[in-house]
Amino acid sequence: MKKIIGITPRLVTVENVEKEFVNRRYVNPLVDRGFQVLMITLDNEDVEDLLKLCDAFLITGGSDINPEYFGEENNGKSKNVNSSLDLLDKQIVEHAFENKKPLLGICRGHQAINVFLGGSLIQDIGDSHKSIAKNHEVVTVKNRLLKFEKVIETNSYHHQAVKQIAPGFIEIAKHLDGTNEAIIHESLPIIGIQWHPEIHIDDKVSKIIFDAFQKLINN
Repeated sequence: MKKIIGITPRLVTVENVEKEFVNRRYVNPLVDRGFQVLMITLDNEDVEDLLKLCDAFLITGGSDINPEYFGEENNGKSKNVNSSLDLLDKQIVEHAFENKKPLLGICRGHQAINVFLGGSLIQDIGDSHKSIAKNHEVVTVKNRLLKFEKVIETNSYHHQAVKQIAPGFIEIAKHLDGTNEAIIHESLPIIGIQWHPEIHIDDKVSKIIFDAFQKLINN
C-alpha cells in the first residue's frame, strides 16, 4: 500500500460559503513521488484517529498564527487568525513530533512547526519579504538533510518570520538581512521552509526539498 501524506486545508469564502481546500501545487510533488494524499479537514472530534492513518504530513502556507501561542498579544499585525486552523496545525505538529513521523512545513507551516514546538515569531517584518517571485537570495549552511548550494535563490511571500527558534532545531538558511528561511530538527525528520518550493517545482532547490522529504518518508 502506498504511504499516506496528511495535508492541511486552508479556507476560502465564496458567495458567503466557507470552503476548505488544498492548492494542487502542494499535492502534485507528493503524488508524483508515489504517495497518496489525504486532506485532513478542520474540527474533527477524533482527529488523532485520522493522524494515525498518515505516514507523514505537509503543513501548507496560509494565514497568520494567533500570537497567544508564543506568549504575545495580537498587536493588529497578525492577520486572518483562525482558531480551527491553528488547532489542527498544532495537533499535526505535536503528533509528528511525538511519533517521529516526517513533517514538512511550508511558509505558515514552517512557522507552525517553530511555534508549536516552543519557538516564537516576529508578527510583522514589513514589506521586504512580500511578493518576491524570484531572485530572493538565501544563504545556507551544510546540514544532514538538505544539500543546498551555499547561496540559493528563492521566492518570498510572507510578512511574519521565525524569531526564537524552537528547542532542538537548527537554522539551516537565512536571508542576507538575517531573516530565518529554513530549519530542521537536530534528529527528527522535520523540515521547515519559509519560502514556497511548490510554486517552482522543477527548480533544483525545490527538487532537493521534496526529494529529501520523500527519502525521510521511505526510510
